[in-house]
Amino acid sequence: MRLILMRHGETVWNAERRLQGHADAPLSPRGIEQARRAAKFFADGPAPGRVMSSDLSRARHTAELLGFTDFATDERLREMDLGDWTGRWIEEIEASDRGAYRDWRLGSYTPPGGEGWKPFRERVGAAIDDAVNRSDGDVVIVAHEGVVRAACDVLVGLTPSNLSPIAPAAITIFDINRAAQWPGARLVAFNITPSPDDLRTSGLDHAPV
Repeated sequence: MRLILMRHGETVWNAERRLQGHADAPLSPRGIEQARRAAKFFADGPAPGRVMSSDLSRARHTAELLGFTDFATDERLREMDLGDWTGRWIEEIEASDRGAYRDWRLGSYTPPGGEGWKPFRERVGAAIDDAVNRSDGDVVIVAHEGVVRAACDVLVGLTPSNLSPIAPAAITIFDINRAAQWPGARLVAFNITPSPDDLRTSGLDHAPV
């Protein structure tokens, strides 16, 4: 079976380089168009056995734009809780605490009042395990950049420091062998975007989540 993870389309806060975490800014017009373009990937293939979404509206809206009408939500697929960084601009964080934002991107720093990488990774891994075990076919998960990065760590041992940022509406695919000891996975594709221009976005090396 295949596990297909997709980051939500660009949000208004993404465009402003403002951190969201558990806050829930709406998709921007560009994000809506990104999701609509990505829908062709799913329309041209077989129907998945199970579709899951984060319970945050930016992920649910993306799933709807992809053409999915019957999907379950799971709060364990939410983005990492950013604590005191929620709602702050990246430039503001970098100016007040040099290096903290980059260290967080690398998985070695936890924002004040926020969620650490290990517990975040564990909750995402548990949600993926449940979704895979409850499906008779391919699984699609529409969620957040952090969730995709956590999946890469859980499934194939790629830590945050080994991964480039994931563009809005990008698709990442794993082959899952349920007969093998969990996690029996191989990375098939990473960071596939609806348009090459989405990988040329200014500041993607510090992409907001």
